[in-house]
Amino acid sequence: MKKPIIGITSFIDRSRQSVPYFSLKESYVKAIEMAGGIPVILSATSPDVVNALIPTLDGLVFSGGGDIAPWLFGQEPLVGLGSFDTVRDEWEIELCNRAWEARIPMLGICRGCQLMNVARGGSLLQDIERSNPAALLHNPQIAHDELHHHIIIERDSILFELFETESLLVNSFHHQAVDKVASDFKITARGTDGIIEALEQIDPGRFALALQFHPEGLFLRYGAFLKPFSALIEASCKGDLTGESSLSHS
Repeated sequence: MKKPIIGITSFIDRSRQSVPYFSLKESYVKAIEMAGGIPVILSATSPDVVNALIPTLDGLVFSGGGDIAPWLFGQEPLVGLGSFDTVRDEWEIELCNRAWEARIPMLGICRGCQLMNVARGGSLLQDIERSNPAALLHNPQIAHDELHHHIIIERDSILFELFETESLLVNSFHHQAVDKVASDFKITARGTDGIIEALEQIDPGRFALALQFHPEGLFLRYGAFLKPFSALIEASCKGDLTGESSLSHS
């Protein structure tokens, strides 16, 4: 079987020198490789590039990173908002929507979960602590492979099929979260404080899994966390869950 080509979004790192770098944690690449795919790192460039990219991809990972500009989900900036990059935001929203139209399987992680929701018409909590003072600590100063808090998983979900449990201990590195859920998605996991931790597609004929936690930070220490990547690879080999992607090369 031909290995699927999986695009992984990167972020623009302006912290090191006056010349920006496109950056991505190595663990995303390793997770796709170990799950059986061919990882390709994508950089935010001209929106025109998106249409050329779509036919070359079998699947997508929207990676983690900074905040999302609030006007992209109909809000003004509030106290607690962190740094954002509208070049990346707008490019990834375009990429997500074009990939959605092409029925390309996609996995969103942390910011990527939020990005998928915003792209499809949802909104975000700009800062969890200010929106919900009773919420758990969601952005602890711990290593990426440390488990931190439990999430409660809906039984009728891809996530439950993968982990076979209603309560899962995960890591956590975010201060924003999904608020209004886009109409294409359903909530399939929450934290014990009610914060949304996972979304999945409503349409059973496609694969779109959005996770607020970071499985790429955990799978080397806890092998079960490779499962979301394996599920993406399986869906990408099929094009979607009902047949070939309308624009895929494979």
